[in-house]
Amino acid sequence: MAKRLEGKVVVVTGGGGGIGRAVAVLSASEGAKIVVNDFSRGPDGSSAADKTVAEIMGSNSAAAANYDSVTSVAGGEKIIKSAIDAFGRVDVLVNCAGNDQRDPNLELSEEDWDRVIDVHLKGHFACAKAAIPHMIKQQGGRIINISSKGAFFSGSWAYGAAKAGVMGLTASMARQLAQYGITVNCILPSAVTPLFPHSRKSSGDGMPVVADLRPRPESIAPIIVYLASDEGKGINGRFFYSSGGDICVYAPPFTMSSANTFIRKTGEWTVDELSGILPPLAGA
Repeated sequence: MAKRLEGKVVVVTGGGGGIGRAVAVLSASEGAKIVVNDFSRGPDGSSAADKTVAEIMGSNSAAAANYDSVTSVAGGEKIIKSAIDAFGRVDVLVNCAGNDQRDPNLELSEEDWDRVIDVHLKGHFACAKAAIPHMIKQQGGRIINISSKGAFFSGSWAYGAAKAGVMGLTASMARQLAQYGITVNCILPSAVTPLFPHSRKSSGDGMPVVADLRPRPESIAPIIVYLASDEGKGINGRFFYSSGGDICVYAPPFTMSSANTFIRKTGEWTVDELSGILPPLAGA
């Protein structure tokens, strides 16, 4: 059976753990060559990026590690250069790098605000800015951004602002880059990860209570792999909630549409299942 990402080079920021690691591993299993970006290290000093790379290469797939920060344009350029140097191209960018704000909002320092905005919003911009010229030359590419329902329901001002900014950036990039065959979509995930070890039943947004109270990061990866594939080329500028077996295709912003489409299955979605379900729901 043909693999959906055969011959493609996928860059995953924050790929050392959580959702980023799950995306990197599943993308490799679908035939992609992976650049795993992560500067974090464990208590023993081991590199998170190296661990994911070793896992991928242990399955006879190709991967390379990058340790640069996403928080500057220079860092974004180095991350994408790692893909060009290792594999000669970049087809897919998945922006998974993230952090969080723990301090009370009224005590939030300028440094803490910048730390959150720089990783999330500026990080998405920096990596996309470096990747887009290569995608234009190749006449196509995929960018998948990670936002959050926390953009509107988080108690953290910095995190909410950053994630709302990612959604705005996604919409703007999608419109402007479509002419080059580049799609830009956004995932609003909910999963138990090292950054967010607790999962809530509801965030107060009227969505149905999640079926799986401890959804795995691996449950988010299939929809990202689908959007990264050639099958997903007709989907652009859309926002998807994903958690365990739950998916919501949000109505496009600033349109007359008033209804979101919510679907649920028992267990977690596979890429094969999504390939038959997402196109009509997303208007592809």
